[in-house]
Amino acid sequence: MIARAEVTVSGSALRNNFRILKKKVPALRLIPMVKADAYGHGAAFAARTLLREKGLHAFGVASFREAVELRLSLGDSRVPVIVFSDSAPWTPEHSSLCIRYHLEPVLSEIESLLHFQSLKESRKVPYHVELNTGMNRLGIPVDSLGCVQLPPESVFTHLADADSPRSALTRTQIKRFESALPGIRARFPRALLHFANSATIWNHREFPLLREMDLARPGLSLYGIRPFQKAREDGLKRVMRFSSRVLNRIHLEPGDRVGYGGTYVCKSKTGEWVGVIGAGYADGVFRSLSNSGFAVQGRKKLPFIGRVSMDLSAIRIPSSVRVGDELVLWGDEVDPYEQAGAAGTIPYEITTRIGSRVERSDG
Repeated sequence: MIARAEVTVSGSALRNNFRILKKKVPALRLIPMVKADAYGHGAAFAARTLLREKGLHAFGVASFREAVELRLSLGDSRVPVIVFSDSAPWTPEHSSLCIRYHLEPVLSEIESLLHFQSLKESRKVPYHVELNTGMNRLGIPVDSLGCVQLPPESVFTHLADADSPRSALTRTQIKRFESALPGIRARFPRALLHFANSATIWNHREFPLLREMDLARPGLSLYGIRPFQKAREDGLKRVMRFSSRVLNRIHLEPGDRVGYGGTYVCKSKTGEWVGVIGAGYADGVFRSLSNSGFAVQGRKKLPFIGRVSMDLSAIRIPSSVRVGDELVLWGDEVDPYEQAGAAGTIPYEITTRIGSRVERSDG
């Protein structure tokens, strides 16, 4: 059966990207972020692909559900799985899950931290502490570090504006984190330290404090997408390829309209061809790409025309395109920031919104 819409993911591309990131920060071990099903690429696929890469420290997920699913998919592997944002309020169930599945929680809220430390079984659970240095989402205040009594595996912070290393916010966060380091080292000399995400890794020369760190946490760039729009590709390869097949081709005459509401009108005096593809907003083609986005065949960009519907989208095509031909919506042929910009969003949202009925395979 020929797939209407298909996603293929490349293990070789993922390994390539991991090695590029590692080369940028050779002294640091990496925690690949595989939350949100590895940004839509498949958490089990991503983790198994990277399991034997040199410099791997752990995998990062957002929730305990993700962590348990990942641990089960990895079989008897004991590579740490760190749960970054699902530990408040702390409960005995959290402790049981950590012990049973060898999970490592991040404690980033004071009451949960205190409760965690009061439980006898917590001494069996390796854990991590997040500091709030100015992003103001998760993390305990820097001046509350005295509340940390059990030695943590790591202490870290998260930068809100690493795309701009010299911004006032970034400088403030780095200064606050740096001020906490002497106390951390004095009390917990074995605790690992980290603050680098993909953008920080890309801008590593702008962050001298990285020389004192142990770990980094790449996310988006692992999957072949540069971490901010102005960044260079630097050899990254897109891990995901999202394509769809032409189901019908129609010749429009001047004045003919396309799709719901007839929002596109053919103005060409000689008419034009439309290819209808088998992918719509239920598959991950954003409705906001209506009359805005594009597909690619070869090196040629072909614009969306009319409204994207649930199951179908219309593309202006050259007469050479035939029924059954493949058009690429996401992949090495597509600048992710251009496609995301046309949709009014960011690349993260596009990859995490691919629909469940889209056929998937490892390329």
